[in-house]
Amino acid sequence: MEKDQYLESLASDSQAFIEAVSTNPDGVVAHCGDWTAHDLGVHLGTVWQAATANVLAATHAPSKPSHPFPKDASADDHDLAEFLLGSRERMLEALRSAEPDATAWSFAPNNHTAGFWQRRMAHETAMHRWDAEQAAGTPQAIATELASDGIDEFTAVGLRHSSSKPGRNYPAKSLHLHCTDVDGEWTLVGSGGPSVSVTREHAKGDAAVRAPASDLLLWIWGRPGGDVEIFGDAEVAATWQSLAP
Repeated sequence: MEKDQYLESLASDSQAFIEAVSTNPDGVVAHCGDWTAHDLGVHLGTVWQAATANVLAATHAPSKPSHPFPKDASADDHDLAEFLLGSRERMLEALRSAEPDATAWSFAPNNHTAGFWQRRMAHETAMHRWDAEQAAGTPQAIATELASDGIDEFTAVGLRHSSSKPGRNYPAKSLHLHCTDVDGEWTLVGSGGPSVSVTREHAKGDAAVRAPASDLLLWIWGRPGGDVEIFGDAEVAATWQSLAP
């Protein structure tokens, strides 16, 4: 996917997220601990501000900002929508004005670019839009092309870099992921220790998970349900799924 596609998805999903959170701020967000939709709103608005700060503060020799998360990134019930709308507007402006290959700090050590944040924010927002809509009622699927790209992004970022699970060990047994509605297959092979390899190919794994791209992305990010089929060793599949941040 290209910059314009990420930003188009981000604009749509961020607006839908704000609407869902505003509809039911006290709703419980499944798969996010004990968070309410309001808590999720504060979290995502803060992440939007952090992405904005990292892109705007880019230098030719990026290093971690002293305060990657703004100190004023909190919101009370009465001003949550205002907080989110302002954070969204500034984020979209910053990401639209940046070239994908512009230098920007990120937590992925091999990708210090604005393009990292354009892609990361599209996927972070799509996933939490789904969470917020589930808390408010019936969630809409993640767009197929974005979801397939999101599985690629998960294997490059979420599977490898996490502040919540920084010392992960990967199963010594393999997992095959297969989209049923769009081209997309991945084979994940762990070392039984801290290393993992991912190939984008058809291969037989110790476990395999097949689903439409949206449901497969949601599954790998720990959101069970949907039209998901699991073959082979279900415990292996569950162990791989538990690695999601």
